[in-house]
Amino acid sequence: MRNLFLSIIAVVLLCLVFSAESFAQKVKPEEIIAKNLESIGTAQKRSEVKNYFGVGISQFSSKLPSKKALGKIVLVSDAANFFYLSSFNSKEYPFEKIGFFKDDVNLPYVIAGARSPLGAFIADHKRILSDGLFGGAMSLRWTAKKGKYVYDGQKKIDGKKVNVLEYFPDSGSQEFSVKLFFDAETSRHVRTEYRHTIAEKEKQFGTYGQQSGLSIEMIEDFADFKTVDGITLPYSSKVKYLTESTSGTYEYEWLVNLTQYYYNQKLDPNFFTFESKQ
Repeated sequence: MRNLFLSIIAVVLLCLVFSAESFAQKVKPEEIIAKNLESIGTAQKRSEVKNYFGVGISQFSSKLPSKKALGKIVLVSDAANFFYLSSFNSKEYPFEKIGFFKDDVNLPYVIAGARSPLGAFIADHKRILSDGLFGGAMSLRWTAKKGKYVYDGQKKIDGKKVNVLEYFPDSGSQEFSVKLFFDAETSRHVRTEYRHTIAEKEKQFGTYGQQSGLSIEMIEDFADFKTVDGITLPYSSKVKYLTESTSGTYEYEWLVNLTQYYYNQKLDPNFFTFESKQ
């Protein structure tokens, strides 16, 4: 009797494994991406929007040392360009500038010869910008991704089911991984996780204790979705950056809360630059 019971359990578990594998095979990344774009707006509505111009407030905070800085943010994008400018009330961290202009990544130093952890991470993984990943649906370049996707099953974020896609750039390091998370019910893109493990001897980053980093994780979370003029976008984001090294653990956060998006603004032909406009 006991052997029969164990056999039944084994068969049930085997069926569950095959069922999960079968489900994973049926889920196509292209379908998840297509549904995500539909969650932003219909194809017709999306085609009518030529640029986003978002304005709002921003906040930077760090632990060990404990710091906090408040500021304002301007987030502008079209199909080819991405402009992120956040100012802070801090002398040692006065601003964050992240740009992708004319097929080129632009990351100005925040102080002489040094970048923030965020800027340094992106500088080391420029595909984050060139492939349209950073900023998620807050950027019109969100549709510009070029790599390969693999379905990675379902998980839960804050109790809600999400579909997970692992993203593989056309070229890149095997030590670097990217995962995208989409709400299983609404198909909205709610998170991107970037992970990189580097050798202790490498010294690739600029400031804030990164140089002896052994593992780095950066997570973008998107929330507060609102629909305006037929377009549904996240109005808030949180970038959490965590690095663990032989010198300790460092954690930073960048919060963005947009008060409004403006669509189809008449931008100067030379708008997309961090150079002084005169």
